Amino acid sequence: MAKPQKTTSKTKQTRWVAERRLERRDAVGGIVVVRIGCPELPPGDNVWRCPFVILGLGDDSILFGKSDESMAALQNAIDGIHYKLEQSGIPVRWEGFDEDVTGFSMRVPWTYGRAFQQRLEKKILSEEEELVRPLRERHERREARRKARAKPQPK
Repeated sequence: MAKPQKTTSKTKQTRWVAERRLERRDAVGGIVVVRIGCPELPPGDNVWRCPFVILGLGDDSILFGKSDESMAALQNAIDGIHYKLEQSGIPVRWEGFDEDVTGFSMRVPWTYGRAFQQRLEKKILSEEEELVRPLRERHERREARRKARAKPQPK
């Protein structure tokens, strides 16, 4: 019996470090799998790249977020996932959620300066507060009623 040959490849196999499953809303039972790999600095290159793949939308190619540093390459990969999902036009949602939420949101851009970023963050927080305020107030009213009922009555 011949000994199996070792295969040595100069291309390193991608090390996937995170995965999320999304449900396709246009096809019953359709699943989209998003994987992200570990940022890597290819030999002889000075640009970091972070691999990602979106399986189940038709193009299963490995794509990369790139940057001069590993953290930014990772952030760019997550941005790439967001844009690829949006670009596909296929409605998907994170498994277990009722709404079409993927968990891959658009980031607030910082490339136009800190003041611009802070203005956008303030607008987002203001919108969030408008959504949360009625829920918080309702919770506070319920809690106050609960405490009032729990108070021992004087004899």
